[in-house]
Amino acid sequence: MELTDEALLESFRKTGDSDSFTTLVRRYQDRLYNLAYRVLANQEEAEEVVQDTFLRIHEGASNFRQSKVFAGWLFRIAHNACLDILRVRQKEIANMSFDQTATISPAEESRSAVLGQLADSKAGPEEQFRLREQHQVIQDSLSQLPDEQRVVIVLRDIEGLTYDDIAEIVGASQGTVRSRIHYGRLKLRDLLRPHIFSPDSTPASR
Repeated sequence: MELTDEALLESFRKTGDSDSFTTLVRRYQDRLYNLAYRVLANQEEAEEVVQDTFLRIHEGASNFRQSKVFAGWLFRIAHNACLDILRVRQKEIANMSFDQTATISPAEESRSAVLGQLADSKAGPEEQFRLREQHQVIQDSLSQLPDEQRVVIVLRDIEGLTYDDIAEIVGASQGTVRSRIHYGRLKLRDLLRPHIFSPDSTPASR
């Protein structure tokens, strides 16, 4: 019988069983990466968030309350790590406004580097190209949303978390979460409207 997340963490906490912790990492590393990449649009920063999150889990396992759900705790830590990076970016942008010789951040140049991995490896070259085009447009549109809207949409529409879980992760009321998702979806719909995907077409704009 497969152990629950909470049972695995308890085993690691009590006995230091590395296999239990490794199982948790395998269960969630891809989901955390997808969350961080969708929010940050940068491969290296997303990997940094995943590593930092599991490091904090490893070091803070004794602080986990058994009355809580492990996934919620995990995503909250990852969410906070993403916010830390976004705050640093905002400070850098503010500083750049005073530097007339500043250039575009390398983070922006590499934000789509990992999208090709999302395509179905069994699909033919044309299908893989079409899927990459679609993922690129979606990622670009997500990147144009305000941070607080982008985070909750990723958690809800991509990760499938409940409103209660999202509210706990982002530290806001459920009503606020629903409002951010509603207005974020409206803006995302407007951004995607020029790029209507069909099975036999690629995004309209070039």
